[in-house]
Amino acid sequence: MLALIVAFACTNQHDSKKFKILDEANLMRYASGVRIAKVDQGYLLQLKLPWSQSVQEQELFLLWPDSLSVPSKFNQLTVIKTPVNKLITLSSTQWSPLLKLGMTDRILGISEAGYVLDSTMRRLLVQGKVAEVAKNGQIDFEKLVSTEAELVLYSPDPMGIPETLKRTGINLLPWPDYMENSPLGRAEWLRVLGYLTGEQAATDRWFDLVAAEYNQLKNLVDKQSLPKPTIIAEKAFNGQWYIPGGRSYLAKIFEDAGADYIWKDEPSNGSIPLDIETIIAKGSEATFWRISHASKSDYSYAQLLQENELYGSFTAFQNRKVILCNTLKNGYFERSQYEPNVVLADFIHILHPDLLTDHQVVYHELLMPDNE
Repeated sequence: MLALIVAFACTNQHDSKKFKILDEANLMRYASGVRIAKVDQGYLLQLKLPWSQSVQEQELFLLWPDSLSVPSKFNQLTVIKTPVNKLITLSSTQWSPLLKLGMTDRILGISEAGYVLDSTMRRLLVQGKVAEVAKNGQIDFEKLVSTEAELVLYSPDPMGIPETLKRTGINLLPWPDYMENSPLGRAEWLRVLGYLTGEQAATDRWFDLVAAEYNQLKNLVDKQSLPKPTIIAEKAFNGQWYIPGGRSYLAKIFEDAGADYIWKDEPSNGSIPLDIETIIAKGSEATFWRISHASKSDYSYAQLLQENELYGSFTAFQNRKVILCNTLKNGYFERSQYEPNVVLADFIHILHPDLLTDHQVVYHELLMPDNE
């Protein structure tokens, strides 16, 4: 029982809701929504869903070698036999790292194939090696079941598990990676894939390199004592301007890149809707303006002004300091989560031109002046 005592606290009742991984046993370093601890021959996986307020609302899974019988003391836990070789990945943040790790043969199905940018995944879809098991938010029950998958990774919803997924009888694992506001915390979810697939060594090496480079870049900025340019983000949509909260993922990237985010003191982790008048009053004089936009063609200042003539009053617009993330060209939503070091380097290169002069931008670039 020593391993159990070290790994998690529990009552004498065999109730899965009473298990809790202790801080000292947690193998995760940055992620706040997932904990992993070694128990006997397997691992205990503890997930904190975005809306849960207590341990009782957290989900627990036992990752156990498929060659071994599960001890009776774990009978109340949901068991996932490892290594998992047949996966349904309903989010690009799940299948993208598997491709990079060379585990394409483990991906049996994905969702929303029409939005896939990655050339390897598109080829697998065309060849029929990967099936589209969900489209427009609707799950194709028969197609999903026909894959004979061992595990489905899905984005959880406060309304509960979709009934279609429940009916498949396949093991389901919620994947709330998008709720992590720390760039390294979000990236560390790739290590969970390592424990599921038995490739911990490979995912740990990858993550260690990403974390080391991210922290080196952050320290580089901190040591320079550089002036912090002000920055705002996003643009108006249907009469509202959704700004990243002051504790959000993007706000943290701005801070680590040495920028002064105008709404850094806003306490939200998510996006906050403001009217454009409020944006103009507080943020129109910001030095930089980061926008995300999905366009198959080049994007221009003229197009930006065409969308809303008020944009022309922004200092960043006038000085041609708009930072563009063209999500339809750079695969931002497929890959950037696991490359926060690259995202950070992009911003440092743009915000502080004297640093990282040799860096080639990947996800963000200064929007080029028209006709140049």
